[in-house]
Amino acid sequence: MENSPITHEQIYQRLVELETKVDSIDRNTKELIDTFQAFKGAMKVIDMMASLAKPMMYITGFLGVVGVVWTNWKK
Repeated sequence: MENSPITHEQIYQRLVELETKVDSIDRNTKELIDTFQAFKGAMKVIDMMASLAKPMMYITGFLGVVGVVWTNWKK
């Protein structure tokens, strides 16, 4: 390595290149975070649907039993 002096222009060019790379990483990271947040929202919806499935199963079973009893009682 030479001990040649680095000019202000070279420092500025490196800074501009670094800013470009950081901005690119920032955009990619933001897209990734948006994707994870959307996935998190989808999981909340699926969890809510799962929590509703058990009561719906009980209601359907109860109505089925009522239907069978009603049919047998009418005979």
